[in-house]
Amino acid sequence: MDLRQVLGIVRARWKFVIVTVGFGALLTTALLLYTAPTYSSTSTLFISTPATGAADTYTGTLTAGQRAQSYADLAKDNEVLQRVADRLDIKTSISDLRGQIETSIVESTLLLKVNTTAESPELAQQIASIESDEIIRLVKNLETPSDAEIPAPIIARVAGKASFNPSAVAPDIYLYLGVGLALSILIGIAGAVLRDLLDTSVKTGEDVEAMTGNALMATLPFDALVKKQPLSIEEGSGSLGEAFRVLRTNLQFANLDATRQMIVVTSAVPDEGKTFVATNLAISMAKSGRSVLLIDADFRNPNVADLLGLENSVGAITVLLGRATLEQATQEHVSGVSFLGTGPRPPNPSEVLDTQAMRDLMSAVRAQYDIVIVDAPPMLPVADAAILLTEVDGALLLARFGSTSREQLRQAVSRIEAVGGRLFGTVLNRTPRKAIGKYGYGYGYGYGYGYGDNKPAPSRPAKPERKPATAGLMSGAGRRVRR
Repeated sequence: MDLRQVLGIVRARWKFVIVTVGFGALLTTALLLYTAPTYSSTSTLFISTPATGAADTYTGTLTAGQRAQSYADLAKDNEVLQRVADRLDIKTSISDLRGQIETSIVESTLLLKVNTTAESPELAQQIASIESDEIIRLVKNLETPSDAEIPAPIIARVAGKASFNPSAVAPDIYLYLGVGLALSILIGIAGAVLRDLLDTSVKTGEDVEAMTGNALMATLPFDALVKKQPLSIEEGSGSLGEAFRVLRTNLQFANLDATRQMIVVTSAVPDEGKTFVATNLAISMAKSGRSVLLIDADFRNPNVADLLGLENSVGAITVLLGRATLEQATQEHVSGVSFLGTGPRPPNPSEVLDTQAMRDLMSAVRAQYDIVIVDAPPMLPVADAAILLTEVDGALLLARFGSTSREQLRQAVSRIEAVGGRLFGTVLNRTPRKAIGKYGYGYGYGYGYGYGDNKPAPSRPAKPERKPATAGLMSGAGRRVRR
């Protein structure tokens, strides 16, 4: 993976990176707020030896230098620390005190530095001062000979009193923020790359071609206005309307030898946008001057009638039961699309679709219309779409960008092939516009498997209903079409 691919992933998953960086900033801020400030103090001791001449001075300096390191180590002895703890105004353990004191020898000198830390500048200064006194006391006790007339060979004196520093030395705000921000960015980028590597959803034309064996037929871009105006796509001049016109044109070339086409619109799983695509594709084809019939064959979850603002109580099931003729059950939408709903929901949809009566109905509508578009259930959950594929010319398979997995798409294609069906092509649905620019192809959008309670009205008032002898069979916004 090169830098360009990483940048592309970060650009596509910028929200994840921003959230990660923001979360990291919050954690860093919380750490700063809950970390108690630490203050420091420093005192300096001078380790020397009395000398009377040049030779004595040289010898004494060597001796003092050798002893100084020993006293720096002994300064943290338990006995010394215990005396320091006893003199402090607060109760503290020897182990805690040892962690607050650091002693060191300044290189090439006889200076012993005592550095202390505490939760307040006053306490840090107090510890440094007491520790210095105890080191001087330790040197005096160890170096004073038993003969009082002989001077001590090593003495320690305060060279610099314990300092007072009102500014906290820890935590370092800028260091914490810098490290926290850097780690958050790295984690965000690494997480985005990892999510992309583990993401098995369909996002590119290459994904579709690898799983289906066919090139991508069209890409439909996401359009926020679809939810409010799901049937105004063809009237607009935007990229979504153009995408449907491209899809319409490509489908005309999918079966050049056929004068009439019967197409099943399906998907691998629910919520891929098949009803939205089937309906708007039918409207787009009707506007090209061809006679189009849109059939809602999803007996389990019919939604086309709600989308068109027509009646669904009379439809294919009504015709199969002999309660109405095909002409009586067919409604005409203001867009010019003829519509055949499901009618009453049967308890056994698959068995109903796999009957001779259903096959006769499909043959009848093929003979009457130039284009028949069938909105079918998804391929994987039920067998309904596979049954319909035996009676139509081919299937238009939908895959939702970032939702349909490559394996689901592959299984759907396998089921189409298993029943001897033909795949006209695949549509990548609901594609973000930024992703279209990233991957460099077509258009994108989709709506969903069901529309729930959302029942948009048609864009213009429907034509008045004619009332033939069988007027009691239907009621609603549509009118029957006789051919």
